[in-house]
Amino acid sequence: MNARGLHHVTAIIGDVQRAADFYAGVLGLRRIKKTVCYDDPGSYHVYYGDDVGNPGSVISTLAWNCVTPGMTGVGEVVQTAFRVAPDSLDMWVNRLSSSGIPNRLELSPFGERMLCFADPDGTVLSLVETWEKQPASTGPNFTADRALRGLHGVTLNVREEDETIDILQKVFDFQLVSQRNGAMRFVAHDGPGGTITLRMIGKSSRGRLGGGTIRHVAFRSRNFDDRSEMVEKLQSAYGIVVSDPIERTYLNAVGFRAPCGVLFEIATDGPGFAVDEAPERLGQQLQLPAFLEERRAELATILPPLA
Repeated sequence: MNARGLHHVTAIIGDVQRAADFYAGVLGLRRIKKTVCYDDPGSYHVYYGDDVGNPGSVISTLAWNCVTPGMTGVGEVVQTAFRVAPDSLDMWVNRLSSSGIPNRLELSPFGERMLCFADPDGTVLSLVETWEKQPASTGPNFTADRALRGLHGVTLNVREEDETIDILQKVFDFQLVSQRNGAMRFVAHDGPGGTITLRMIGKSSRGRLGGGTIRHVAFRSRNFDDRSEMVEKLQSAYGIVVSDPIERTYLNAVGFRAPCGVLFEIATDGPGFAVDEAPERLGQQLQLPAFLEERRAELATILPPLA
């Protein structure tokens, strides 16, 4: 499989326990890492995904203290889709409805049947049936025929066609496979995290980052050399300078603002989420980077309880 595609998306939330009850309890994702925001260690950064947190399966949540609701607009991620097994949407309708979560069945601009809903902070999500030869790794709460099977893709609202289209194809190795109903579908591969949709909405106001919005979309790189190749293309072909490397223990990333306005990252596949705890115990204990370890006792008094 082409190692390019999506690595993860990061959502802004308010109540960390409420989000855990939703992503792990209702959606059945595994909590694969319980850590803090390295730039603001008084707040949680929690990762959810498949059983080991494979790239392409992960959504992370940044819990901002006293966060105000955000507003989606142009230059924003307006929907994050997960993959589910064929003929499972009716089960998910019942599950979401029994959990008090409003939901509706719709068709995507490309004819896909999908189930749309939102997390407790208002982040717009959907489930899309996909036909995989092999079941994906799953979280602990569902059998393989019912569990989420990783990310399907993200939908971005953009004003018009711009260099983002070239970057997706010439830097990130996506291919334009369909264009209809004012939307463009790009695919890197047919596995988890392989799809991006750009929806052209014309002149419209920008969104506002806050609760219920996606902070950034991270793309996969096999390793540092692979990422360096992409960074060099961004600089030489588009004049885009990326951020300094961001070390997050489980991945290393650089970021930049895409021409369409969305914050993109390029994240390494490794070292992965088992670098500081055993695979069978992922997400159970608070993990801190070495430079914050001396503050563990202090942070334990600041951070809210998270079961």
